[in-house]
Amino acid sequence: MAEPSPTGPLAPIGFNLITPPGWDKIDLRDESMNDSILRIVDNSIGQLPDDLPKDDVSKLRMELFKRLKKAARKAAKANGILLYLPVQRVRSTLAPASFVVSQTSGAGAGIQPNDVLGALTVGRGNSEPVDIDGSRGTRIERVVPPVDDSEGSFSSRRIEYVLPLPDSPLPHWLTVTFSTVGDGKPDSDFTSALVDLFDAVMTTFRWSYA
Repeated sequence: MAEPSPTGPLAPIGFNLITPPGWDKIDLRDESMNDSILRIVDNSIGQLPDDLPKDDVSKLRMELFKRLKKAARKAAKANGILLYLPVQRVRSTLAPASFVVSQTSGAGAGIQPNDVLGALTVGRGNSEPVDIDGSRGTRIERVVPPVDDSEGSFSSRRIEYVLPLPDSPLPHWLTVTFSTVGDGKPDSDFTSALVDLFDAVMTTFRWSYA
Protein backbone atom coordinates (compact mmCIF):
# COMPACT_ATOMS: atom_id res chain seq x y z
CA MET A 1 0.00 0.00 0.00
CA ALA A 2 1.02 3.66 -0.23
CA GLU A 3 3.40 5.24 2.24
CA PRO A 4 2.26 8.13 4.49
CA SER A 5 3.04 11.62 3.29
CA PRO A 6 5.68 13.22 5.56
CA THR A 7 4.23 16.72 5.18
CA GLY A 8 0.50 16.23 4.67
CA PRO A 9 -2.36 14.02 5.76
CA LEU A 10 -1.59 10.35 6.20
CA ALA A 11 -2.38 8.06 3.29
CA PRO A 12 -3.89 4.65 4.15
CA ILE A 13 -1.49 1.79 4.78
CA GLY A 14 -4.11 -0.87 4.19
CA PHE A 15 -7.80 -1.65 4.42
CA ASN A 16 -10.31 -3.81 6.25
CA LEU A 17 -13.55 -5.41 5.12
CA ILE A 18 -15.96 -8.01 6.43
CA THR A 19 -16.26 -11.17 4.35
CA PRO A 20 -19.28 -13.49 4.33
CA PRO A 21 -19.23 -16.49 6.68
CA GLY A 22 -17.20 -19.34 5.22
CA TRP A 23 -14.88 -17.14 3.16
CA ASP A 24 -11.11 -16.78 3.57
CA LYS A 25 -8.25 -14.96 1.86
CA ILE A 26 -4.92 -15.84 0.28
CA ASP A 27 -2.01 -13.42 0.50
CA LEU A 28 -0.64 -13.42 -3.06
CA ARG A 29 2.87 -12.27 -2.21
CA ASP A 30 5.40 -15.02 -3.04
CA GLU A 31 6.68 -15.35 0.52
CA SER A 32 3.17 -15.65 1.99
CA MET A 33 1.14 -17.48 -0.67
CA ASN A 34 1.94 -21.07 0.34
CA ASP A 35 1.42 -20.33 4.03
CA SER A 36 -2.02 -18.86 3.30
CA ILE A 37 -2.99 -21.82 1.12
CA LEU A 38 -1.78 -24.41 3.63
CA ARG A 39 -3.74 -22.71 6.41
CA ILE A 40 -6.94 -22.90 4.36
CA VAL A 41 -6.23 -26.52 3.38
CA ASP A 42 -5.60 -27.54 7.00
CA ASN A 43 -8.83 -25.86 8.15
CA SER A 44 -10.82 -27.56 5.39
CA ILE A 45 -9.31 -30.99 6.02
CA GLY A 46 -10.00 -30.58 9.74
CA GLN A 47 -13.73 -30.47 8.96
CA LEU A 48 -13.74 -33.91 7.31
CA PRO A 49 -15.24 -36.93 9.12
CA ASP A 50 -12.76 -38.69 11.41
CA ASP A 51 -13.51 -42.07 9.86
CA LEU A 52 -12.50 -41.03 6.34
CA PRO A 53 -9.66 -43.27 5.04
CA LYS A 54 -6.23 -41.64 5.25
CA ASP A 55 -5.60 -42.21 1.53
CA ASP A 56 -8.77 -40.28 0.69
CA VAL A 57 -7.76 -37.48 3.04
CA SER A 58 -4.34 -37.23 1.39
CA LYS A 59 -5.91 -37.09 -2.08
CA LEU A 60 -8.36 -34.41 -1.02
CA ARG A 61 -5.57 -32.38 0.58
CA MET A 62 -3.47 -32.50 -2.58
CA GLU A 63 -6.40 -31.69 -4.89
CA LEU A 64 -7.44 -28.73 -2.74
CA PHE A 65 -3.87 -27.40 -2.55
CA LYS A 66 -3.49 -27.63 -6.34
CA ARG A 67 -6.83 -25.91 -6.97
CA LEU A 68 -6.06 -23.05 -4.61
CA LYS A 69 -2.51 -22.66 -5.91
CA LYS A 70 -3.79 -22.44 -9.49
CA ALA A 71 -6.36 -19.79 -8.54
CA ALA A 72 -3.76 -17.84 -6.54
CA ARG A 73 -1.21 -17.84 -9.36
CA LYS A 74 -3.83 -16.64 -11.82
CA ALA A 75 -4.80 -13.78 -9.50
CA ALA A 76 -1.16 -12.88 -8.84
CA LYS A 77 -0.45 -12.65 -12.58
CA ALA A 78 -3.18 -10.02 -12.77
CA ASN A 79 -1.27 -7.91 -10.18
CA GLY A 80 -3.46 -9.14 -7.33
CA ILE A 81 -2.29 -8.76 -3.75
CA LEU A 82 -5.15 -10.62 -2.03
CA LEU A 83 -7.58 -13.29 -3.21
CA TYR A 84 -10.85 -13.83 -1.32
CA LEU A 85 -12.84 -17.01 -1.94
CA PRO A 86 -15.36 -19.33 -0.27
CA VAL A 87 -13.77 -22.26 1.56
CA GLN A 88 -16.77 -23.80 3.35
CA ARG A 89 -19.48 -25.65 1.49
CA VAL A 90 -23.14 -24.76 1.78
CA ARG A 91 -25.39 -27.74 1.01
CA SER A 92 -22.32 -29.61 -0.31
CA THR A 93 -21.47 -26.80 -2.74
CA LEU A 94 -18.92 -23.98 -2.75
CA ALA A 95 -20.25 -20.64 -3.97
CA PRO A 96 -18.91 -20.14 -7.54
CA ALA A 97 -17.44 -16.72 -6.81
CA SER A 98 -14.29 -14.92 -5.72
CA PHE A 99 -12.80 -11.44 -5.63
CA VAL A 100 -9.28 -10.10 -6.02
CA VAL A 101 -7.74 -6.93 -4.62
CA SER A 102 -5.01 -5.30 -6.70
CA GLN A 103 -3.10 -2.03 -6.52
CA THR A 104 -1.79 0.15 -9.34
CA SER A 105 0.27 3.34 -9.40
CA GLY A 106 0.24 6.33 -11.73
CA ALA A 107 3.28 7.53 -13.65
CA GLY A 108 3.84 10.45 -11.31
CA ALA A 109 2.44 13.55 -9.69
CA GLY A 110 -0.07 15.66 -11.54
CA ILE A 111 -2.28 12.81 -12.69
CA GLN A 112 -5.87 13.46 -11.72
CA PRO A 113 -7.81 10.50 -10.27
CA ASN A 114 -10.92 11.49 -12.23
CA ASP A 115 -8.98 11.25 -15.50
CA VAL A 116 -7.84 7.73 -14.65
CA LEU A 117 -11.29 6.65 -13.53
CA GLY A 118 -12.79 8.05 -16.71
CA ALA A 119 -10.30 6.16 -18.88
CA LEU A 120 -10.99 2.92 -17.03
CA THR A 121 -14.70 3.04 -17.74
CA VAL A 122 -14.43 3.40 -21.52
CA GLY A 123 -15.77 0.29 -23.21
CA ARG A 124 -15.71 -1.80 -20.05
CA GLY A 125 -19.40 -2.03 -19.25
CA ASN A 126 -21.86 -0.09 -17.16
CA SER A 127 -20.23 2.28 -14.67
CA GLU A 128 -21.44 4.47 -11.86
CA PRO A 129 -19.72 6.68 -9.27
CA VAL A 130 -19.35 5.33 -5.73
CA ASP A 131 -18.15 6.80 -2.45
CA ILE A 132 -16.34 4.19 -0.35
CA ASP A 133 -15.02 5.45 2.99
CA GLY A 134 -14.13 8.85 1.56
CA SER A 135 -12.83 7.63 -1.80
CA ARG A 136 -14.85 8.79 -4.79
CA GLY A 137 -14.35 5.91 -7.16
CA THR A 138 -16.15 3.95 -9.84
CA ARG A 139 -18.14 0.71 -9.90
CA ILE A 140 -18.00 -1.11 -13.25
CA GLU A 141 -20.27 -4.02 -14.13
CA ARG A 142 -20.08 -6.25 -17.18
CA VAL A 143 -20.55 -9.78 -18.47
CA VAL A 144 -17.34 -11.49 -19.58
CA PRO A 145 -17.64 -14.03 -22.43
CA PRO A 146 -16.77 -17.66 -21.67
CA VAL A 147 -13.21 -18.89 -21.92
CA ASP A 148 -12.82 -22.19 -23.71
CA ASP A 149 -10.66 -24.13 -21.26
CA SER A 150 -10.83 -27.05 -18.87
CA GLU A 151 -12.67 -25.01 -16.24
CA GLY A 152 -15.85 -24.69 -18.27
CA SER A 153 -17.40 -22.36 -20.80
CA PHE A 154 -19.83 -20.14 -18.89
CA SER A 155 -20.03 -16.38 -19.12
CA SER A 156 -19.17 -14.65 -15.86
CA ARG A 157 -20.59 -11.58 -14.17
CA ARG A 158 -17.81 -9.20 -13.15
CA ILE A 159 -17.92 -6.21 -10.82
CA GLU A 160 -14.97 -3.84 -10.29
CA TYR A 161 -14.61 -1.13 -7.68
CA VAL A 162 -11.78 1.24 -8.60
CA LEU A 163 -10.84 3.47 -5.65
CA PRO A 164 -8.16 6.19 -5.44
CA LEU A 165 -6.17 6.11 -2.21
CA PRO A 166 -7.10 9.24 -0.24
CA ASP A 167 -4.30 11.69 0.58
CA SER A 168 -1.66 9.64 -1.24
CA PRO A 169 1.38 11.75 -2.25
CA LEU A 170 1.50 9.94 -5.62
CA PRO A 171 -1.41 8.50 -7.62
CA HIS A 172 -2.43 5.08 -6.33
CA TRP A 173 -5.60 3.12 -6.98
CA LEU A 174 -7.02 0.03 -5.36
CA THR A 175 -9.18 -2.24 -7.51
CA VAL A 176 -11.49 -4.87 -6.04
CA THR A 177 -12.69 -7.25 -8.76
CA PHE A 178 -15.49 -9.75 -8.16
CA SER A 179 -16.29 -12.57 -10.59
CA THR A 180 -18.94 -15.28 -10.60
CA VAL A 181 -20.41 -17.71 -13.11
CA GLY A 182 -23.39 -18.13 -10.80
CA ASP A 183 -25.59 -20.89 -12.14
CA GLY A 184 -24.36 -20.37 -15.69
CA LYS A 185 -26.81 -17.56 -16.40
CA PRO A 186 -25.38 -14.05 -15.82
CA ASP A 187 -28.81 -12.47 -15.24
CA SER A 188 -30.37 -15.18 -13.09
CA ASP A 189 -31.66 -14.53 -9.58
CA PHE A 190 -28.91 -16.74 -8.13
CA THR A 191 -26.11 -14.91 -9.94
CA SER A 192 -27.62 -11.55 -9.02
CA ALA A 193 -27.79 -12.64 -5.37
CA LEU A 194 -24.04 -13.33 -5.40
CA VAL A 195 -23.43 -9.88 -6.90
CA ASP A 196 -25.60 -8.33 -4.19
CA LEU A 197 -23.54 -10.21 -1.59
CA PHE A 198 -20.33 -8.70 -2.95
CA ASP A 199 -21.81 -5.20 -3.04
CA ALA A 200 -22.81 -5.71 0.61
CA VAL A 201 -19.20 -6.68 1.42
CA MET A 202 -17.98 -3.44 -0.17
CA THR A 203 -20.19 -1.40 2.15
CA THR A 204 -17.96 -2.67 5.00
CA PHE A 205 -14.73 -1.50 3.29
CA ARG A 206 -12.66 0.86 5.46
CA TRP A 207 -9.16 2.28 4.95
CA SER A 208 -6.71 1.56 7.76
CA TYR A 209 -4.07 4.03 8.93
CA ALA A 210 -2.16 2.10 11.57
